[in-house]
Amino acid sequence: MGVLKLERALAWWVLLAATGALALIAIAHWLAAIPLHAPILFGEGAVAHAAMLARDRLEYAPPAADGPIFVAANYPPLYFHLAGIGDPFVTGRVLSIAGTLFVASAIAWRARAGGPLIAVSLTAAWLAAIPVTVWGPALKPDLVALALTVGAVLVLERGGGPVAAGIIIVLAITAKPTAVLPAFALGLLLTWRDRGAAIRYMVAALATGATILVATGSADAQMFEHVVAWNALPWRAEQAVLLGVLGLLLFGVTIVWLAIARRSLDAITVYALSAVGIVMLGGRDGATINYLLDLTASASLGIGALAGSLRGTVGYPLAAATQAVVAVALLNPFGVLPWRAISSGAWAPPDRLAVVRAIPGDLLVEDAGLLIADGREARVDDLFLLSRLMERGDFPAGERLISTVRSGGFDAIVSETDLARLSQAPAFERQRWHTSLVNAVLDRYQLEGETIGLFVYRRR
Repeated sequence: MGVLKLERALAWWVLLAATGALALIAIAHWLAAIPLHAPILFGEGAVAHAAMLARDRLEYAPPAADGPIFVAANYPPLYFHLAGIGDPFVTGRVLSIAGTLFVASAIAWRARAGGPLIAVSLTAAWLAAIPVTVWGPALKPDLVALALTVGAVLVLERGGGPVAAGIIIVLAITAKPTAVLPAFALGLLLTWRDRGAAIRYMVAALATGATILVATGSADAQMFEHVVAWNALPWRAEQAVLLGVLGLLLFGVTIVWLAIARRSLDAITVYALSAVGIVMLGGRDGATINYLLDLTASASLGIGALAGSLRGTVGYPLAAATQAVVAVALLNPFGVLPWRAISSGAWAPPDRLAVVRAIPGDLLVEDAGLLIADGREARVDDLFLLSRLMERGDFPAGERLISTVRSGGFDAIVSETDLARLSQAPAFERQRWHTSLVNAVLDRYQLEGETIGLFVYRRR
């Protein structure tokens, strides 16, 4: 009996050793990213730009004739206004890291019944999960929204008040729209349990949401256009399925174990079900592994709730440890390995900033964060979103951009691929460059050279 108990303990120590090391490497990279003052993920520049504009409540303002051509600002206002306090590349990262660590502490707290070893191991396993290691310090609202969503789930899971849960979950929604699904799922759960509690939850949520919109000056049609209309991009079933398969590949041991073992219908369970819906939303153009964050968090909370019964198992910790190591080997998020089997979920090298900094004048840069981090104005802060909106048909900002390119209005254009061979690039790269824009660039500009994955085009 003593030998069996030792084997079980060793299995959990294996999980902690494997995922704990990966989690520490990730946290070290997160802390190093704070003073980096450079984008590490595509799209951070658009968020930083909107955060700076939010200081004057201009993030959703119509474009002026002499101002930027296109400002994406396609998130609700809360994160913009928080990240805009100070340097967004610092404040925004600190907020995301704080949100990540809050979720980690919530998993540890929920798993406390299994003892310190199991609680810490499950927490490390979540921190080591690829969506978390990549997005933990991102200048994006994902981790703040995730932390608020988890907070609302725990309030209800502990039998807390629906008013508090309603306030917290709507804060998540005003950071990232996908939090609507967990909010709806929790509302259904409350309706099933106690209609009076559900009404209090809904009223608190609506009142808080209205207050946030009024306080940030965002209660208008412009915000609706940016956040709702512009985010209504094409959805592809095959992309959603592939994202789901990737989720199973990266964190499937915990997801499948929870699906088999958990039977109770509570706040964590309905959160996990809504997280599956968020993965399905990942079929939208531009979605990436961040759509797996809610699934990994809810699955980890669910496994944590079963921690007491996990003491007697050897299979789960060993399988989870193996999967964590394999996932890092496949995606290699920090570039510490000499290969990457899956070309997704990796940070961009920060030394790209020096390439853009060395080019004077007015630039069109595919990753606008490089311009913004250099303290320069980005006339287009999200080339992907602009190109997708151009694909819909008539879009004035797109026409203005093409006209500017054709007239040689930029001193240089910096892309992350050879535009003459765009058809051979990955799908996400092709989505960032509308065909008409590529033709305009190649007609008016010529390739000067390529450095650190950046292709620099100069006027002909």
